[in-house]
Amino acid sequence: MHFTPLNHLHCRLTAWLAVYLAVAGCAAHKAAPTPPVTYPATSESALRELSRLPQGSYEKLAIITVAAEVGEQLASAIKGAREAAAQRGADALVILKEVEYRQNVGRRTLKVRRISYLAIRMP
Repeated sequence: MHFTPLNHLHCRLTAWLAVYLAVAGCAAHKAAPTPPVTYPATSESALRELSRLPQGSYEKLAIITVAAEVGEQLASAIKGAREAAAQRGADALVILKEVEYRQNVGRRTLKVRRISYLAIRMP
C-alpha cells in the first residue's frame, strides 16, 4: 500500500480522534453518588417544633408542606407531617413559612392555612 499525504493525514486524524474519545470517555465517567444517609425513626411525641433554625449544626432531611382548611383538617394534616418527619429520623420541625388565606369552593369560602416545614436532625 502506498501512503500519500492525504492517507497520512487521514491516519493522523483517526489517531487523534481515538485519543480524544478515550480521554473524553474517562473525563465523562462519574463516580456513583453516595446514597443519602438514613436515620432510624424517632418518636413523634419527642419531635420539637421550632419557629427558626437552630444556632448549632443540623442536617436537613426534608421539606414538608401541608395545606388544609383551618380546624380538624389542618390538625390532621399537621399530624401527618409530624409522622412523616419522625419516620425520616427528624428530631425537629422548623416552620419555614405559614400563610393563611381564603379559598372559594363553590358557594363556600374556606379559611385555608399552608405551612412549610423543614425536617431536621440535630446532633
